[in-house]
Amino acid sequence: MLKIEITTPILENCVFDGLKEVAKRVEVEIENLSNFDDAVRGLLKLKSEDIENLIKSLPEFCEGFRVTKSSARVLLKEHPCLIASMLLKNGGLITKMRIEGEKIVWSLLCDSESFLKIIEALEDENIDYEIIYKGFFESKDEMTFKEEEILKIALEKGFFEYPRKIKLEELAKQLEIAPSTLSEILRRAQKKMLKRLLE
Repeated sequence: MLKIEITTPILENCVFDGLKEVAKRVEVEIENLSNFDDAVRGLLKLKSEDIENLIKSLPEFCEGFRVTKSSARVLLKEHPCLIASMLLKNGGLITKMRIEGEKIVWSLLCDSESFLKIIEALEDENIDYEIIYKGFFESKDEMTFKEEEILKIALEKGFFEYPRKIKLEELAKQLEIAPSTLSEILRRAQKKMLKRLLE
């Protein structure tokens, strides 16, 4: 079983489009989510620093109540969410969502065949997406999709040559990430690779 994290834009008329206006960062845990007649129904747990305003700003197809100072439970009665519906229809099990700026990060579980169907469906609908994690659910020591891709690029660009053909800062600039982030990703990926080889 695969554990996947994919970012997509927040589409207009999406329940999360309204939430992003209220809270800068909202984390959504899925307690139950199902697809019914091209609409999504579910029970969600929202976490936010401004939970009261979040509850007041919920659209009419949501019913919410505060559980703790920073969390609420929300019943999503019926909502035509294109992306959630697409992920569910193609075999994904959505476990979490979080809003980051203008994007949603979807965490889901699926098998390899469903993963390919999900990617194909996103591309067919011309939805801008990015895979930020792809690994096996069972193991924390498995290399993520992002780690593997960055390790391959670093190898191709000559980062591991002696002397180096590209500096960390230059590679980070090409990948559009901070040098400190790149350094951390490379160290983590190398550690996982070494563990795999030595075991």
